[in-house]
Amino acid sequence: MERRSDIEGLRAIAVLAVLLFHAGVPHLEGGYIGVDVFFVLSGFLITSLLVRERESDGGISLGAFYARRARRILPVSSLVAVATVIASWVWLEPLRIRSLANDVIAVSTFSSNFVFASRGADYLQSTLPPSPLQHYWSLAVEEQFYFVWPAVIALVCVGAASHIAIRRRVGLLATVVSVASFAMCMVLMNTSQPWAFFAPHTRAFELSIGALFAVLPVATSRTAKIFSGVSAWIGLVAVCCCVVLFTETTRFPGPWALVPAIATAFVLRGGNVASWAPHSVLKWTPFQWLGSRSYSAYLWHWPILIIAVPALDRELTINEGLLCIVVALVLSEFSYRIVENPIRRNHQIRGVRAVALAVSLVAIVGGAGVLAQNNPPEMSSGVIATTPTLVATTSTNVDVSSTTIPIAPQLPGLSAPIAPIVDAMLATGLPGNITPSLQGALSDMPIIYNNGCHVGFSSVTPKHCVFGNKDSTTVIGLYGDSHAAQWFPAFEKVAIKRNWKLITYTKRGCPPADITVYSKVLGKVYNECGPWRKKALAKMIEDGVSVVFVAHFDRLLSATTRKPMWQKEWREGLQGTVDALKGQGIVPVLMQDTPYPGQDVPTCLSRNYTNVHRCTPGVTSAYRDDMQAMVRDFDAAGENMLWVQSWFCATNGCPTVVGNIMVYRDDNHMSVTFASFIAPLLDADITEFVEWYSHTS
Repeated sequence: MERRSDIEGLRAIAVLAVLLFHAGVPHLEGGYIGVDVFFVLSGFLITSLLVRERESDGGISLGAFYARRARRILPVSSLVAVATVIASWVWLEPLRIRSLANDVIAVSTFSSNFVFASRGADYLQSTLPPSPLQHYWSLAVEEQFYFVWPAVIALVCVGAASHIAIRRRVGLLATVVSVASFAMCMVLMNTSQPWAFFAPHTRAFELSIGALFAVLPVATSRTAKIFSGVSAWIGLVAVCCCVVLFTETTRFPGPWALVPAIATAFVLRGGNVASWAPHSVLKWTPFQWLGSRSYSAYLWHWPILIIAVPALDRELTINEGLLCIVVALVLSEFSYRIVENPIRRNHQIRGVRAVALAVSLVAIVGGAGVLAQNNPPEMSSGVIATTPTLVATTSTNVDVSSTTIPIAPQLPGLSAPIAPIVDAMLATGLPGNITPSLQGALSDMPIIYNNGCHVGFSSVTPKHCVFGNKDSTTVIGLYGDSHAAQWFPAFEKVAIKRNWKLITYTKRGCPPADITVYSKVLGKVYNECGPWRKKALAKMIEDGVSVVFVAHFDRLLSATTRKPMWQKEWREGLQGTVDALKGQGIVPVLMQDTPYPGQDVPTCLSRNYTNVHRCTPGVTSAYRDDMQAMVRDFDAAGENMLWVQSWFCATNGCPTVVGNIMVYRDDNHMSVTFASFIAPLLDADITEFVEWYSHTS
C-alpha cells in the first residue's frame, strides 16, 4: 500500500509539473520532464505486476494483461479524443481540422508519436501550430512498449525456477534495453531531435529503467535502508530541480534525460524504507487525489489550452492558462468518477468483452477522424477575385561592345508599393479561387525541394543544379537558406527569358552569412553550415558565377542564446560573406528579406475568410527595425542591395492575399505562385546589372 501511494504521489508531482509548464507559469520551464517521470513509473508498475504474476502463477497471461490495459487506457483516452474533435470543430481554425482528423486516426491506432515525429522533423511542417492531440504521443510510446514487453518478459523467464532467477533475467533484460535504447537516442539526437524525442526505441530506456528498479532486491539491512532513504530524497529533490532548472535550451532527450529518469527510480526504490523517507510527503492527501486523476488530467489539459487560443483569438495569459488547468481538473474528476474508475474496476470486462470494448472504442475514435476528414468546414467568402497584373519596365541589355565606356548600372532603391499590393489592402473576403488553395499551400514550394537541389540538413556538399540556358556565358547564382530557395521560381523565369545560366546554392536553415545558428528541427547547433558554405564558395568559383544573389531568413536562432540572432552577429557574418565573394571576383547582391507574417498564413486565412486583413501584419512587425538598419548601412556603404519591400507591403501593411494569389505558403515563406507573379519585377530590376557585370568581370 505504501508503494502504491508513493507512485500516486510521484504521478501527482509529474502531472503538476506538466500542467503548470504548459500553462506558462514562470520558472517551471522544465515541467516537460513530468512525461519522463511517467515513463519510469509505468515501466516500474507494469514490470512489477508482470513479475509478480510470473512468480505466483508460473506464467503470464497476455490476454489478462491487455484486458487490463484496455479497461485502463481506452475509455478516457477515447472520450477526450472525441470531445477534442467536437470542440475543435467549433473553435479551431478550419484548416487545422483536416490535420487534426489525421491525428485522431493516429490516436486510434496508437501511432500518433510517429505522426508528430515526422511532422517535427519536416522543416516545412515544424512551424505549424501544435495539434490539440499532440500529447497523445507519450501514450502511444507506452502502448508500443507494452505491446512487446510482456511477451519478451515471458520469453526470457522460460525455464526460470526461482524468484531470484526470474528477477535476474528481467533485470538483465531491462539493463540491455536501457543501454541500447539510450545509445540509439544519443545517435538520433545528432541527426533528428524530433525522432529522438518521439520514437519508441529512443524513449524505451526510461521505461526499462523503471523496469530494472522493479526487480532489484528490497533493502533489508539498516545501512541499506538508510542509503535507499537518502537516495530517495536526493531523487525527489533532483526531480523538482529539473522542473525549475531545465529550460527549452536544455538538449532533450539527451544525456540530461537520465537525471529525472534515475531520480524517479531512486524515489521508487527507497521512498518507503523508513518513516522519514519521501513517503511521508508523497502520501499527502492532495498528492494522492491528483495522482489518482493524473491520467485524466494529462489527457484533458492540453486540448483545452490549445483550443482556447483560437477560441479567444489571442495568446493566453498566465492566469487564463491556469484557469484552463482548473477546467481540466474539473473534467478529470468527472471522467475519473463516471468513466475511468467504473470501467477500470469492472473485472467482468475480460476476454471477448475486453476485445469488444477495445474494438468499439477504437472504431469510435477512428470514425470521428474519418468524419472530420471528409467534412471540411467552409473556408471561402464566395468572392471570385481577378488575377492581379503588373506593369513593369523591361530592362534593355547593356551594349558592352561599344567603344564608349558606359557607367555601371545600379540596382533600384526602395520604391513606392506596387499597385496590386495597394489594391490588396482594400479587399476583405478570401477569394473562392485563391491560388494556391489553403489545403495545398504548404506543398506550393519550388521544385528544388523535390529534386534534391535544396540541400538537406545533414549534407555539407552543395548539389550541382543548373537551370536556364546551361551553355550561357552569363552565369548567376542563388545563395542562402530557404529564403533564398523561395526566390527560385522568379529567378528561373528571368533566367529562361534572358538566356542566362542559373545555379542554385541553397541549404535548409543554413544562412549564407558566416554565423553559427541553432536548428530547432535538429535540436542542436547547426554545425553542418560552415563546411557547406566553404564548399559552396569553392563551387561558385568552379562554376564561373559572375553575380550571386544572397538571401536569408533574418530571424534564425543564435547558437548561444537560441533566440533570433542579434544584428551585430548578422553584420559581421554577412560582411565576411560579402568580402569572401568579392575576393574571388564574384559580385554579391544582398536581397532584403521578405516580410514575416508572424503566424501560419493559410491557417489564419481559414479562420478569417470573411476578413483577410486580420492576417495582415503591419510593416513594423513584418520587418525587424535593427535588420532594416543593417541593410540600409550595407546599401550606404556601396554594397549591392536589392530592395523588395515594395513588392510585398503597402504603407499600412503587408497583405497575405493579392488578387486571387496567396502570398505565403506558411508562416514565413513566399508561395511559388506569388514568386512567379513578381518575376517581371525582378527581371526589370536586375537585368541590366547582371548583363553588365557578366560581361565586364
